Amino acid sequence: MRWGLVVPVKDARLGKSRLSAPTPDARRQLARAMALDTLEAAAATVGPASLVVVTSDGPVGQTVRTWGATVVPDPGEGLDGAVRTGLRAVRPQGGRPGWAVLLGDVPALRPRDLGEALARCARHPAAVVPDASGDGTTLLTSTIRPPTPRFGPGSAHRHAEEATLLPLPLPRLRQDVDVAQDLVRAAAFGVGRRTRTLLLGRDRAAYSGPMQASVHTFDLASRSGSVLLDTGRMLPFDADVFEASGLRHVRVGQRVSVEVGPADPEDAGAHLTRLWLVGVGPGEPIR
Repeated sequence: MRWGLVVPVKDARLGKSRLSAPTPDARRQLARAMALDTLEAAAATVGPASLVVVTSDGPVGQTVRTWGATVVPDPGEGLDGAVRTGLRAVRPQGGRPGWAVLLGDVPALRPRDLGEALARCARHPAAVVPDASGDGTTLLTSTIRPPTPRFGPGSAHRHAEEATLLPLPLPRLRQDVDVAQDLVRAAAFGVGRRTRTLLLGRDRAAYSGPMQASVHTFDLASRSGSVLLDTGRMLPFDADVFEASGLRHVRVGQRVSVEVGPADPEDAGAHLTRLWLVGVGPGEPIR
């Protein structure tokens, strides 16, 4: 199967508005990093000549052109319009043709994951791989004709009306990123080098003050547990830190504020020195 792979990438100045970042510029940098990590995995899977990127983001377009990918301007007609434009630009490379659409916000993706997914999809005239929630779509394929895009909330179910639904056990492919918690999950799998570099830099820059994390484990008997930083790094906290928080319990996945020691959260001995919720505990007036 010779796939023509379309990846729509929204201009970073407009995209990922729900993704928390210290500044608008940091959000734009993170959006571009995630897109380029996704595109790099895609190009390594199907080859740059089979990759069509639909975007009006200058830095993204310039980068993928140097790889040999085709860049098509985003027509400004929403995600479905971008995908249709990209599918029209696909040129068969010989052999049995197939059309595939991959969303550009899966920064934990690796070529072997995408390769396995495409191989599984090739067994069906049309297939859809849902996102981690099961509601959205991360990969849409057809081996007969260009697929009809029906993206947006609930897209996996709409696509499944004309395609085989394949909830593959490939979490790196299925974990798209729209909000901070999505990024935490993706980082736990291991994101691409551009995204990882930005996240590590962000955590180091923020070390002098509080940072956000998600509760990863908690044992009520020992009053200890661990959190995940937004880089995917897991750090422990002991009973003394938890008792000082003034909290009675925390649940897995709950967002908390933390401070980390020693001076670099990536040091081998890094651990939490403080954990709290705003408005809860000593010295935390309700705001």
